Amino acid sequence: MNIKRFLASFIAGLTAVSFYQSASAGEIYYEHSSAKDMVLKDIPPGPRHYAVPAKCNLGSEAFIKKMAPVGKKLFNNKKLANCVACHCAPGSKGCGNIGPNLAHYASTLYHATYLGGQKKTPSWVFQRIADYRVQIPEKYKKEPYYNIMTVNLTTGMLNYDQVCALAAYILSLK
Repeated sequence: MNIKRFLASFIAGLTAVSFYQSASAGEIYYEHSSAKDMVLKDIPPGPRHYAVPAKCNLGSEAFIKKMAPVGKKLFNNKKLANCVACHCAPGSKGCGNIGPNLAHYASTLYHATYLGGQKKTPSWVFQRIADYRVQIPEKYKKEPYYNIMTVNLTTGMLNYDQVCALAAYILSLK
């Protein structure tokens, strides 16, 4: 009787291990024939580097001052950029605490180096908003070090002008 129980347990264990191995090997089973296409559609393209467009003069205080109000509206627009879901900034209502508080960003966090010693510049801020993934050092790209910030320009969620306006707004927060 004990041998039968042992064999039954052994076979059940082998079945569980083989199921676990196939599941952990990256095999995904879909119930619906078009489910794979639906899942793949939601995977964003790979990280991309962006140059700041010439018309986005983030090195000019006058330009930043002119564009900051546009960026502030985008920052607080919950249907578009929705930065306020994770970040706080002066005058924001219902702001989140997932990302850093961006009040006084230009006079505080902007001067701190980023992971791996990256120095922040206006083009760094633009890239951060456009597609932050290129700025994450390789050793931080795996769990538990990952970022949930939206990938805005690469996915088409925002356009160049909107990313520029948001960068101007962030750089105006002194």
